[in-house]
Amino acid sequence: MQKSEQPEPLPVEPFTSDEIEFIRQHIQDDVNQLILRSSIYKNFDIKKLGAQILSRQKAQKKLPEWYDNPVLIFPPPLSIEQSSSEATAKYKSGMIQGRTLMDITGGMGIDSYYLSRSFNKTLYFERNEEVSRCAAYNFEVLKASNISVHTADSIDYIHQKELKSDWIFADPARRGTQQEKVVLLSDCTPDIAASLKTLYAAASNILIKTSPLLDIDLAVKELKGVKEVHIIGLGNECKELLFVLDQENNQPDFLRKVRVLDSRGDTLAAMDFSAASEQQALPCFSDPLSFLYEPHAAVLKAGFYRLTATHFNLNKLAASSHLYTSENCVPNFPGRVFEILAVCKPDIREITKYIGGDKANLTIRNFPGTVHDLRKKWRLKEGGDFYLFATTLTSLKRVVIVTRKISFETH
Repeated sequence: MQKSEQPEPLPVEPFTSDEIEFIRQHIQDDVNQLILRSSIYKNFDIKKLGAQILSRQKAQKKLPEWYDNPVLIFPPPLSIEQSSSEATAKYKSGMIQGRTLMDITGGMGIDSYYLSRSFNKTLYFERNEEVSRCAAYNFEVLKASNISVHTADSIDYIHQKELKSDWIFADPARRGTQQEKVVLLSDCTPDIAASLKTLYAAASNILIKTSPLLDIDLAVKELKGVKEVHIIGLGNECKELLFVLDQENNQPDFLRKVRVLDSRGDTLAAMDFSAASEQQALPCFSDPLSFLYEPHAAVLKAGFYRLTATHFNLNKLAASSHLYTSENCVPNFPGRVFEILAVCKPDIREITKYIGGDKANLTIRNFPGTVHDLRKKWRLKEGGDFYLFATTLTSLKRVVIVTRKISFETH
């Protein structure tokens, strides 16, 4: 590790080879049961190893590369829950680059590690000593020698030392005083909007990661200099919002970039538009044709309701339904694609004619009631090969569209 202007965190004691083997053998075990049986493992500190097993279990899908490295030490589960996934961290590393980066909310260090690949020097800040000690050890194991670790309040430290860098990265903690989850920027720690003066004195460019639940337009009003917002999708979920700030930017509009990623962090689908482009788009409407399209959650979060139709040459079913249709299948659509088998009345007797049983996947769009209510009313079980969409057409007619899901590779 590089020398910092303050003492490095105390070193973490590595696991012994026997402890690493114990963790490997019991990685799928119920940790509570393991602790209850601790008396039969007299040569091991089962509480310590159990905590590591629990943390690794939580990291298995989210952080596969780190999970596969038996030498790394994982912090408590909350740090893993709050960390970025490897896929989204890799995406960020392709967004920005420069000589120096300051990660002012270091946490587990996933973002610091992958972002450091795009910078000559990275300063990692974390107030929690246990977490920063783990990060320092892991950076050393991973040979990330361009990262220096600072156990300190980053905002105060940057202000006192008058530090400068090309970029600042911030992922403010989304936990309240009672450890409840929070969303608003002002409820997070640190409060980035309130700290912008200090941050802009240190760097002209800032990248901020927030909850996907945050209102984009509200956040842009609170922050100064937003020129891009990246809406990141992974799997079927919208995972992150990434705000790119430039101190020199004074344009009122900003670019919204939707990115749907695969597990490696590569982009599967992309849409780049401004809010003005969405307002100017003039979609066509029609009844269901041959194919049905359900946009990815990240597309809906971006507010690309009209643009989804015009950009992919699709028709909307209704202004507020946010379902789309076409005669020919459109490849590379950011979301799910279905082949339409039938359009019928919202009556289970009609629906059963097409699904041939009591099992189907059900989605509601611009339709009264809830999925739970309709399932109960229709005595419909979850699952199977059929997908039902209860929705309202532009004529205000309520229908159920019976479909089968298809893959892009099929067409």
